Amino acid sequence: MSDKPRIEDALTRFEAALEGLETAIARARQEANKPEVPDGETAALREDRARLAEELDQVRDNANKLLEANTEAESRIASAMERIQSVLSE
Repeated sequence: MSDKPRIEDALTRFEAALEGLETAIARARQEANKPEVPDGETAALREDRARLAEELDQVRDNANKLLEANTEAESRIASAMERIQSVLSE
């Protein structure tokens, strides 16, 4: 007879654990059924990504043009300095 209170306590804890498990399962099901991003927002994100990719391509193209212009300017300046030094040393 002395085991009866311990068994009742164990059953009470077991029932509480089952209720907690059921609650956790219900929450998990709700989260699983909930879309992460609404469809309209997904489309907007895709459009933004496409726009940003295009802008990035333009920025890269501009950077390459600036690099080419810098190289050309550096070459012209070096050439001009050589001509000036040549004229000064005559």
